[in-house]
Amino acid sequence: MKSIQEPRLKESLWRGECDEGLSICGVPRPGTRHKCAVLFVDYGSVDRDLVDRDTGQVVQTPVGVAHFLEHRLFTKGYGDITERFNRLGADINASTSYTGTVFTMTCIENFIENIDLLLDLVFDLHLSQEGIEREREVIARELRLGSDDPEWVGYFHGLKALYGEGPLARDMAGTHQSLEAIDLQILSMCHDVFYRPQHMGLYLCGDIDLDTCRRSIDRRIGQYQRSAPRWQRVERPVYVPAPQAIGELALPIVRPYALYFFGDDRSGVIGRCLLQRELALELALDIAFGPASDFFAKHYGNGLIDGDAFGCEVYAEPTFCFCVVGGYTDRSEQLYDEIRATLAGLDDLVKADFA
Repeated sequence: MKSIQEPRLKESLWRGECDEGLSICGVPRPGTRHKCAVLFVDYGSVDRDLVDRDTGQVVQTPVGVAHFLEHRLFTKGYGDITERFNRLGADINASTSYTGTVFTMTCIENFIENIDLLLDLVFDLHLSQEGIEREREVIARELRLGSDDPEWVGYFHGLKALYGEGPLARDMAGTHQSLEAIDLQILSMCHDVFYRPQHMGLYLCGDIDLDTCRRSIDRRIGQYQRSAPRWQRVERPVYVPAPQAIGELALPIVRPYALYFFGDDRSGVIGRCLLQRELALELALDIAFGPASDFFAKHYGNGLIDGDAFGCEVYAEPTFCFCVVGGYTDRSEQLYDEIRATLAGLDDLVKADFA
C-alpha cells in the first residue's frame, strides 16, 4: 500500500488494492478507541440499465432495486446478520443514495472478525420468495409513511421541476408499482453485476494494522470468486438541469414548506475539481444562509424562517450537482425574494466573511 502524508493534520492515508480489485484506503490512528470501516458499493438508484455482453441488448430494471437489495443482504441462511455483528460488539448500518450503497461498521474490539463479517454481508446473497414478499411490504409501508412528509415529498417535487421526469426525481426506494416488479431474478442479476470488488471501496480508520487487515480481506474475498457476469452496467449519463414550471403541491400540513433548487450547469466535473466545487458551494451557502449569517439572524428574528428547519444542502456527484435552500415559512414568496437578493450579492458576502 502507498502512503500519502499530511503534515498539517499529522496523519497519513494509505491506499492500495486487493487481489480482486477492491480499493482500500486506511487512516491509522494509534491510541484511539473506536475503529470504523465504510464499504462503498458503486451502485445506486440511478443505475437501472444493464446491457448483455454478447448481444448488446439493454434491459431496464425497476426503480428501487438498489435499495431493496441493500435491505435483503442482511438476511442470511441462518437469520439476520446484524445479530452476529452485535455479538462481536459492532454496530452496522446501511443506506442507498442515487449513486451508491454504503455499509458502515463501527466497533472497539474484534475489528478483523467484523471486517470479515462485513464482506460476508455484501457478497453472500440469500434470497427467498417469502423474504422478498415480506420486504416488499416493509418498503411499501416506508413509502406510505413518507407520502405526507412535506420535506421528503417537496424534495422530489423540486427535483422534478429541475430535472424533469428522470431518475433524480424518483424516490430511491421506488414506487408501489415498481416494488411489485422486483423479483428474485432481478435481485440476483443486479447483485451479480454490481456487488463485485472492482465496483467497491473499503475505507478503514482507527488503531489498526493495515497489513493484517489487507491479508484478511484478500483471504475473505477469495472465498467469493465468481465468473464474469452475463450482464454489465451502463455508464451513467450526465444530468444537466432543465428547469420547468410545475404546479403547486398541496399536503394536509399546518405550515407551508418551501424549497428552492439551483442546478449546476457544470455537471460532469470529476476528481479534485469536483471536490473543490462541492466545498466551495458548501462554504458559500454557509456564509450566505448558515446559522451565523446576517440572513439567518435577520429573518429568524422577524419570523420569516423557522430556525430549526431552515438550511441549505449541496449534492455534488460526477454526473450531477445541485443546491437546495429552504424550510418552513408562512411567506414563501417573500422568502424567495430574500434568498434571491442574498445570492445576488454572494461574491461580496464571501469575500468579506472569508477575509
